[in-house]
Amino acid sequence: MGEKDTSIKTTRDVRDRLRILASERGTTMNDLLAELVARELTEEEKEQRAQQALEEIRQTTGVTVSDSARTRARAFLQSLGQEHHAA
Repeated sequence: MGEKDTSIKTTRDVRDRLRILASERGTTMNDLLAELVARELTEEEKEQRAQQALEEIRQTTGVTVSDSARTRARAFLQSLGQEHHAA
């Protein structure tokens, strides 16, 4: 059985832009939306990838990254993002 279609409410501007983007790429709005949402990770997926990366670091180097080091790294990266948006 195939997936059933559904509707998403959005503004006309967003719908029109989506239509243009899909047309420029030679695809449908549905396929473009599917591609766009597939690129984004959920918070759970981000955490899983972080855990996988930490495990790879541990296996490769023997170093276990502490929670405090992760917290400091996350704060540093967030500050870089804030600087970028302020520029």
